[in-house]
Amino acid sequence: MESEFWYDSWAVGGTKTSFHLPNVHEHALLLDNLGLVAGARVLVPLCGKTADLRFFAETAAEVVGVELVPRAVAEFFAENDLDPVEEEPDVFRCGNLVIRRQDIFTLTPDELGPVDLVYDRASLIAFPDDMRQRYAEAITRLVRPGTRYFINTLEYHPTLPTPPFSVGPAEVVDRFGHAFEVEHVAAQPRPEHRMVEKFGLTSLVEHGFLLRAR
Repeated sequence: MESEFWYDSWAVGGTKTSFHLPNVHEHALLLDNLGLVAGARVLVPLCGKTADLRFFAETAAEVVGVELVPRAVAEFFAENDLDPVEEEPDVFRCGNLVIRRQDIFTLTPDELGPVDLVYDRASLIAFPDDMRQRYAEAITRLVRPGTRYFINTLEYHPTLPTPPFSVGPAEVVDRFGHAFEVEHVAAQPRPEHRMVEKFGLTSLVEHGFLLRAR
C-alpha cells in the first residue's frame, strides 16, 4: 500500500489499526524458545508499536524497529514510558532498542548494519501483490548469509482486496526460495479470528515460516 494508507490508518485508529496486538505474539515466543533471540541483533520491519519490540529487547543484543508513521513511533515510546534519545534524524534509541522512523524500502545495508534475525509479523501481508515482490527484494538486500528470517502470514478464503492480504506457503517459497532455505514451522487454523466473522471467511490459517539466507 502507498504510504498515505498507513498514515491515514494510524490517524483514524480503531478498526484501521486492528493489526496492532497489545500482547506479545506467540510467534515471538516461539523464536525465543528456539534460542534465536538471546544475544542476537534483531530487525523488526513495519514494527508499529508492537509489544514484541520490548520482549525481544529483554534478551537480544539490539533490536531495530523500522516504522514509517511518526504517530506509531510516538505512541510506542509514550505507552511504554520510554524517553528515547534521537541519535540522528529520525533514529531513536532507548538502551538496546532502536526505532528508525523510515520507509523500509529506503533502508540500506550500510544504515542497518548486520542482523542475525528478521522478525516479520504481518509485514509481508501488509502489501498488495506487486509491492510484496518489492518488499521481498528489499529484505533480501538487507541480510547476509546465515541470517534467520521469520515470516508470519495469514491465508484465508475468499481473498480480500485490502490488507492483511492472504499469503500461503507457495507464495512464500516463490518469493524467497531463490535466496533462502524455507521451513514451514507453523500452520494454525484460526476460526476465532476477528476477520472470519467480519468478512464472512470460510477459512483462515495463520502460518509461520523460518528462513535462512543462503
